Amino acid sequence: MVPIIRPKIIDYFYDLEGNIIGKIAGVFLKEPIDVNGLMKEFILALEKLKGENIQALLIEDLHKFSNKELDTIERESNLKIIRGMDILLAFLPLALDNIYKQLGVDLKSQEVLIIGQEEELTKKTIEAICKSVSFITITGEYEKESVERIYEYILEKTGLSIFHSKNIDKILTNYSIIINLIDNCIINTNKIRKDAIIFDFSISKFFSKNIIKNTKLTPIEEFVFKGEHIRKSSHIPKLLPAHIYEYLAERNTADFCGFYGKGELLTVEEFVNLKIKNKGTL
Repeated sequence: MVPIIRPKIIDYFYDLEGNIIGKIAGVFLKEPIDVNGLMKEFILALEKLKGENIQALLIEDLHKFSNKELDTIERESNLKIIRGMDILLAFLPLALDNIYKQLGVDLKSQEVLIIGQEEELTKKTIEAICKSVSFITITGEYEKESVERIYEYILEKTGLSIFHSKNIDKILTNYSIIINLIDNCIINTNKIRKDAIIFDFSISKFFSKNIIKNTKLTPIEEFVFKGEHIRKSSHIPKLLPAHIYEYLAERNTADFCGFYGKGELLTVEEFVNLKIKNKGTL
């Protein structure tokens, strides 16, 4: 049987001293296949490529997969997939601060909605922004016990009281900042404020696609960074998305360049002036 996917090593990652720190591989489709077939072939290709000392996996087109599919790839390949969430959360306060300084609006007084499901990720997200804002609501498919644990943990750790809502559509217009963490986010996008700042940190970007389809808003789908402290390669973009930056670069606030949203790369100033202020809502 002829393989549908042809894996091939096309380059290597190097540190600044010239040492090889990883492989750059292409996984080429010989013919179109369905998602289940693609997953199976992709995992088989990884087995041929990874070698003994490879423990982590960077996928260039990360958002072509769902979080569940990435979990399957991790489980079957025994490779940790770098998803960039740690970097997104680490730079979220800086992004918010820069946006609201450009807007000339008090960030501390803004209300934040977090759409989530996983307890630990929700805790990390709240901890990331708790010094920047005072009002946080969570919504999503949380178990009752999970909500209680999140509430108690955040109160003890930060002194902040958070709110939980099951029927978010009724109060959606209250929120000037929305942070989505889940792939299967379904809310009434028409009830989102016209001046809302939306961060879609899900893998699939299903939420962003709905917002772009049904509103004039530009959701922030990715943070982008300079990669000045890594050795350049023709296969590494000049501006790095969060998951590649997380693996290859050392964190430096000066590396933060802006956002990717609605098919565009935008500085903070461009995002505010072109996507927020020009709507005439602020």
